[in-house]
Amino acid sequence: MQTNYKDVSEENYRSHYTKQDRAQVRRVVRIMLWAFLPLALVDVLFHEFDIPLAILLLMRLAGFSYSLWLIKQYGMEENVPRLDRYAMHWIVLVLSIQFISNICLPRDYLGHYMVDAWLVLMAFISLPLALNILRIPLFLFVAASCLLLLYKQSGTFSQAASVLLIMPAVAITGHAIAAYVHRYRRKLLSAEHELERQANTDPVTGVANWKEFMRISDTELQRHQRLGKQLSMLVLDLSDFKHINDTHGPQVGDVILVEVSRRVKRAMRAYDCVARFSGEEFFVLLPEASAEDAVKIADRARATVVAMPISVSGKEMKVTATVRTATLREGDTTLSLLRRAGEGTGTREQEVPQNVNLLPV
Repeated sequence: MQTNYKDVSEENYRSHYTKQDRAQVRRVVRIMLWAFLPLALVDVLFHEFDIPLAILLLMRLAGFSYSLWLIKQYGMEENVPRLDRYAMHWIVLVLSIQFISNICLPRDYLGHYMVDAWLVLMAFISLPLALNILRIPLFLFVAASCLLLLYKQSGTFSQAASVLLIMPAVAITGHAIAAYVHRYRRKLLSAEHELERQANTDPVTGVANWKEFMRISDTELQRHQRLGKQLSMLVLDLSDFKHINDTHGPQVGDVILVEVSRRVKRAMRAYDCVARFSGEEFFVLLPEASAEDAVKIADRARATVVAMPISVSGKEMKVTATVRTATLREGDTTLSLLRRAGEGTGTREQEVPQNVNLLPV
């Protein structure tokens, strides 16, 4: 059964494959560097030593030099759109030089069309550029090459017909393969993002799970300690959730958990991290929040959660919650801050439940 994942944006797609694409472009350009030598030899063999040959060789030398410069840029430059422009300029330059060389070759010589077909196919399949941009110069090159055939005096009709069929066929085939590769890479990236999301989120509520919360907390704690900023944590415990779950079943419990998580997120700031730790416990990381700020947020969260009953299958379920907070102290670790938040150390809460479970279930 085919699974449809959420499509990724063009920006995420390009940024994810940037390293691979940069290496791919360097490989393609290096291959073309070797191709400049036999192509220049063809120019020498079919032309007399005069001004047109000198111009062609200078153009080949310019293409060779630009290729070397492009390889260097793809090893240094970090601006991806700028690199894409450089690569487009390169392929346009290579195609232009090749087409001018084809014009100057004898009118009864059709061997250059093999090189043209190879160039088009290689560019489509190997260059990791956006197809809506790449296909413009390549299809124009194919069309111009087919028009050039009308100028050529080919030996037989079958030769001309073969060229007229092969060149468009190669371009269409290369475009189709490149489009398939792009779609495959996008689907692969979408699947990776979905697997990452599932590994980092709670399957019931969609908020962060214990693993992701610990990762974010470790990062934020180190950042706040380095900058000397305050950091707090908040623990929200649904006091009567176990009774509701045992009485009405886990499906009703899941509905309540989803609604509570939505209310908690509404009460938090945009950059706070909400996570579900166990059956009825929600932990919230409060960056740049003092003890006073944490208590205010805790009061707002508790009021938002218990403000209205939760409707489940036509029944109104009232929930009660206990909220506790803890603020970062010198020498604290993520686990010690979690433990103090779970025990309610340093808060104004009156109700402090015992045996708070700090491990996920």
